Amino acid sequence: YENLADKVKRLYGLNSALVTGGSTPNKTTMKGVVVNDMSDILTNFSPISKGRDQINLNATEEIDLLIATDTISEGQNLQDADYLINYDIHWNPVRVIQRFGRIDRIGSRNKQIQLVNFWPNVDLDTYLNLEQRVKGRMVMLNTAATGEDDLLNIKSNKEMNDLKYRKKQLEQLQTQVIDL
Repeated sequence: YENLADKVKRLYGLNSALVTGGSTPNKTTMKGVVVNDMSDILTNFSPISKGRDQINLNATEEIDLLIATDTISEGQNLQDADYLINYDIHWNPVRVIQRFGRIDRIGSRNKQIQLVNFWPNVDLDTYLNLEQRVKGRMVMLNTAATGEDDLLNIKSNKEMNDLKYRKKQLEQLQTQVIDL
């Protein structure tokens, strides 16, 4: 936020906001927003899904760029957004799915929604083995789920419906030993 907010406002006229659940205070470049109220910031970031017109906030602008911690990863409808960037991949793939689920929701007016994951550099990844742990847990999740929630292998499940996936799972269980 400190590196982007002023530049994005100055060059593109876009409002930014920061929402955290920790000791860092919430911030925004949008005038008239109660910054210590996460709800006010999120309503101005996703005004359609949050029903801003019904609340009568009298806002004419929107927050275009939201930088947030996991404090908004559950229980928030933010489907006005169409692009999510994860730069800190959680070791539990369900948390990654929850993050994406904030914007990939029924009622979204977006024709396309994108998710971008930034993995740690090789040295840090060797230390943490994060990518392998997340992918391993996604395999476990896929074994018990539909496979449509696998955000790490979107190309492989793009046209897969639940019935096809279950058939593939059964065939795989008959011919392979899956190391979980």
